[in-house]
Amino acid sequence: MAPPAATIFCDFDGTVTSEDTFDAVAAAVAPQVWWPLKERLFNFEVNLRDAMASLASALSPADLEAMVEHMAEFEPRPGFLPFLDALDQAGLPFVLVSGGLVPLVEKVLGPHRHRLEQLVAATVQPHPDPDQGLEFHSPFRSSEELVAKAEVLERYGQGLRVVIGDSITDLRMAEAADLVFARDPLCQWLDQRGIAYHRWQDFDDVAAVLRAEGLLPAVVA
Repeated sequence: MAPPAATIFCDFDGTVTSEDTFDAVAAAVAPQVWWPLKERLFNFEVNLRDAMASLASALSPADLEAMVEHMAEFEPRPGFLPFLDALDQAGLPFVLVSGGLVPLVEKVLGPHRHRLEQLVAATVQPHPDPDQGLEFHSPFRSSEELVAKAEVLERYGQGLRVVIGDSITDLRMAEAADLVFARDPLCQWLDQRGIAYHRWQDFDDVAAVLRAEGLLPAVVA
C-alpha cells in the first residue's frame, strides 16, 4: 500500500472543541493556581512542562474527576465529524495531539477514538508523595513541553505534515509543519516568527484548502 499523501495533526482544546476546554475546566477546578500560571505561560515566563507540573501538583484525584465531569458539557466543533469522513475517504490519517490530558479528551472523543490514527496526550497518575497531588506523564516529553508535539510529527508523519491548532501548545509543531492552519492566539505568535499559515474558522475552511492542494477530492456538484 502506498504511503498517504499527508498526515493531519490536530490539536484538541479550542480546535476540535469550539472553546479551550482545558482552560475552562482547569479554571473551574483550580482558578487560583491556573490563572496566574496561564498568564506566565502566555508571556513565555514559564514553559509548558513546568506549568503543567505546577498545576498537577495542586490537583487532587477529586479535582481530576470534577474536570472530567465538566468535559461532558462540551462536544466536537460543528463540521469536525464530516471532516473525519472526508479524511477517511481520501486515506489521510488523523493524529489527535493534545497538550492536555487523555481522560479529558476521551470524555469528548471516546465514541470516535477508533477513527483516530493516534491519540497523543498526557496521562495522569497519583504523585508518590500524597501531599503533592497528581503527576502528568507523556512519552513525548521534552525539556520545554509535557507533550512535545513536534516530536509527534516526527514519529507519525507520513507525506505532507499538516497541522491544525489554535494556541501555545501548537507553536512548536506549527514551526515543524509543511502546512499550517491556525486560529488566534496562535496566529499572533506565527506572525511574530514569520511562519506562513492559513487562518481558519471551521473545518470546512480546512477542507477547502486541502482540496485546493489536491489532498482531498473536489466536491462534485
